Amino acid sequence: MAGVLPANVSFFMSRLQGVSTSHYKIFPQTNQTAGANKIIRFDLPSNSLVNLKSLRMIFSAGMTTNGGRLPNKIDSLIARISIFCGGVLVANNFDNYNVLRHAKDSLMGSKCDAATGHPEIVRKKSYHNALGADHQELTAANAAEDYRGSGNKGVGRDQFVIDYWDSFLGTLEPSIIDTGLLPQITVEITLAENTVCPSVSNVALPSNAGGTNNFCAANGVSPVYELTGINMQVEVLGMASSVLDQIVEQRIASVGYLSLPFKNYFQFQDNHTGTTKFSINSASWDKMWITYRATTYSANAGPHPVAGYKRAGCFASTATNTAIATATEVDIGLPSYDSGGVLDTNKEKYTSRYFRFSHLPQGAITAETQFALQVNGASIPSFKMSPVEFYAVTKNSIDSYHMNNTMTMNQYLDSYFVQCMRFALPESDFGRLASGLDTRSTSANVILETTGLAAAGVTVNIFAECTSELRVGSGREIEIIQ
Repeated sequence: MAGVLPANVSFFMSRLQGVSTSHYKIFPQTNQTAGANKIIRFDLPSNSLVNLKSLRMIFSAGMTTNGGRLPNKIDSLIARISIFCGGVLVANNFDNYNVLRHAKDSLMGSKCDAATGHPEIVRKKSYHNALGADHQELTAANAAEDYRGSGNKGVGRDQFVIDYWDSFLGTLEPSIIDTGLLPQITVEITLAENTVCPSVSNVALPSNAGGTNNFCAANGVSPVYELTGINMQVEVLGMASSVLDQIVEQRIASVGYLSLPFKNYFQFQDNHTGTTKFSINSASWDKMWITYRATTYSANAGPHPVAGYKRAGCFASTATNTAIATATEVDIGLPSYDSGGVLDTNKEKYTSRYFRFSHLPQGAITAETQFALQVNGASIPSFKMSPVEFYAVTKNSIDSYHMNNTMTMNQYLDSYFVQCMRFALPESDFGRLASGLDTRSTSANVILETTGLAAAGVTVNIFAECTSELRVGSGREIEIIQ
């Protein structure tokens, strides 16, 4: 009788004795110092029970040029992740991994914490060490310092951690795997180009929208970042019991293989001038993510101030007379919305222009833009959507929707314009259910059509999220079902 009751109303406890845990540090095959476009490789422990979701990459990071800034979200520095098993590529090594991470976090909540990540761009004073340029205390003498990155790297003083991964590392189920069943697992990480980092000409808030020599104005020197002290840490488990080994042997004997599902992504980028076409071949196409960026997204530029937050300077003074006393004035900034800062906008917020997803209409009327999607000639949905209508579809397409409830439509269109379309059953990811479109026999020919977007074109990135399967057989045989 108890077996038919759900776990939340059943009275039971299970016990597994002889479990041990340990953490190991893995050093890269290459140098522990790396810059833009460099490749870093790690070999995971073999013949061990490895918890992939505990995998974390730790490093010190900073700029080597004046006026450069690390972008918001420290995993912005990763352009591509490839997973090899015995030299065989098991997960699609798609480009723009950092763009996907920004797109998903825009709708599902950021996974980058303030203590070990880099969720916000630093204007003047680091929130990691409360220091300014070159690890110096901010004083009246150096108040105009540009937070020079050469000191920001430090010697283990400004360490960052990437502990949330998408694609294979973060979605493989079960996340605890016996690496003895697989050939040697190698993680290959390709770092992003330097232009993911904004550059600034000054640390002061802009005095007006088109001002120069301020934080949002670009520095003439292109930014260059560098990572030092790179290593990876992972949790390794141990069990005194042989129950797991017996279950694995029985499963392989009865079925012939172990099934390890994970999320795979295929990326398409296009200079979109009204129509973008692509095709996808997968056993389970679950979702499609779409981002729109200006064609100049990779140019050297200052950070973009998110709509509604503080942009221009606004001075307050403790002086008692009508004249502003220079010694006591403080630039506190002025929100773009009501001066009191409605909807939590009484603060600064910037994003790298490389990751600014923006609605770019030909005119000022957003209702004139429309979006339509066709899969093998069938319209999904059966009508053209306005930005607001596609936003509603996007919310319905995401299982763990956790967008900041204070984000306005103005901010969404200005900096977080990401669209999502789901083709699988709701919440199928939580039950390891592959219920998406099966396009293996006939590739899905997909057309994204828009009207009213910028005539000169916008850069569109489309990510096809699929459920793939890694099959592991006896003798470390592997097979990929995409």
